[in-house]
Amino acid sequence: MLKTELTAIDKRLAELEKLIQAAYEDKVMGRIPEGVCINLLNKYETERAEKLERKKELSAKLAASEANEKSVDDWLDMIRDYAQLEELDRATLVRLIQKIEIGEKREADGHVERDINIYYNFVGFVEL
Repeated sequence: MLKTELTAIDKRLAELEKLIQAAYEDKVMGRIPEGVCINLLNKYETERAEKLERKKELSAKLAASEANEKSVDDWLDMIRDYAQLEELDRATLVRLIQKIEIGEKREADGHVERDINIYYNFVGFVEL
């Protein structure tokens, strides 16, 4: 969807360039009055600025989305490598896990509990 909108914006920007050029040429050739030309050019320039701003926003979103997809793909590839893992060594732990947070002790139903949150590389915290 982002790519489709970006393509449409690029197409419209090209159209606007042609319209700006045509309005200027029509003014020079005397086919339209100067006031009409100025109004058209202002309208086209306003739309062009809006389209460029929207293109910038969409490009940033698309780049973030693609980076996120790559991170997930990298994580899945890494997890596949360790699917049959029988022993966890330090090197594997460092590759898989970004950080581990251990919460405060608390008593619940007569026994001591604490929260342990594991943040994985590439995907962050996964609540189970």
